[in-house]
Amino acid sequence: MTNKYSKPSDFYLSAKADYFSANKELLKKAVEINSLYSAQPKRVCCKLCQTTFSKNRDFSSHGVDYVFCEKCSHLNGIYEDTKAFVKSLYISDSGKGYASNYLDKSFEKRAIEVYLPKVDFLASVLPTKRNKILDVGCGSGYFAYAALLRNLEITGLDVSKTMVEFGNSQIQRILGSSPLNFTEEEGFFETIKNTDADVVSAIGVIEHLREPEKFFKAFNESNAQYLYYLVPMFSLSAALETVSNDVYPRLLSGGHTHLFTERSIAEMHKIIKVSPIGTWRFGTDFLDLYRHLIVKMKANNVSQKMTDFITSGFGERIDELQNILDLNHFCSEIHVVVEKINFVQNPETIAPLMY
Repeated sequence: MTNKYSKPSDFYLSAKADYFSANKELLKKAVEINSLYSAQPKRVCCKLCQTTFSKNRDFSSHGVDYVFCEKCSHLNGIYEDTKAFVKSLYISDSGKGYASNYLDKSFEKRAIEVYLPKVDFLASVLPTKRNKILDVGCGSGYFAYAALLRNLEITGLDVSKTMVEFGNSQIQRILGSSPLNFTEEEGFFETIKNTDADVVSAIGVIEHLREPEKFFKAFNESNAQYLYYLVPMFSLSAALETVSNDVYPRLLSGGHTHLFTERSIAEMHKIIKVSPIGTWRFGTDFLDLYRHLIVKMKANNVSQKMTDFITSGFGERIDELQNILDLNHFCSEIHVVVEKINFVQNPETIAPLMY
């Protein structure tokens, strides 16, 4: 079992500079999406384990109430992720609205600095063999491109035509291949079920699925042996968002209508019938705290000198502080590699890992 913790925050601090400078615009958009979400029918059971709720809410954030499942502690928004809500968020107009958040002008830089470490973590955990990967919810293909840089065999799958076309154009320009595939929502799970890959990756995907149980079932019925996923976790960042309705909520907004906890992660593994073989915990909780402070101070017209004091005394120690939360398993993000329990591997598929 491999357990890894933390990573530098430098890239996020520079790449997400608009979180500091465009707080009002981002907040307005998040509140609009939350308003649409809160217009949906109320949820009656846990999105993960299907246990019926026995209480109304545990807290509210930016116009949405949330409740922890009493059985598995999964954090649920109290409204349904209806087909109409999901279509409006991800699929309408070929997904151009949602895709605008992920069509990065610095495609290679983002892929190398953010996604290549994810690929290397996966490679470090898997047994030494040639693994074929199906990357579901591939988006613009950052993870797929990073995997190709390591000479791994990978194809991507997504319901956003805009992101698939953008990603293929970038990868074709750099590497001369187009590994990403567009599919309608109806064919998404069938493709997973019938894949010949032995690794399914779902990087920041499970939390966006309208019916995650269909994904679990498709993976179970596939010949894939491993699942590599990243999901957002309830952590300090979520707590900050409950007390700062004037700051853009990075964690609980947009398609993040529910969050995992350590207990609900364990429950999900039982549902999928898998066992973890590697975890990587890290978050941007202290970066979020720093952002909340800077945004609120600027709104109060503090001097540059005061901002500089906060930056030197706190902002320059973010990674050290974040490491404490990561080690305590209370961070905003987790990467997990799991293996099917009692999986029988076909020896003909085993070959040397080449990268």
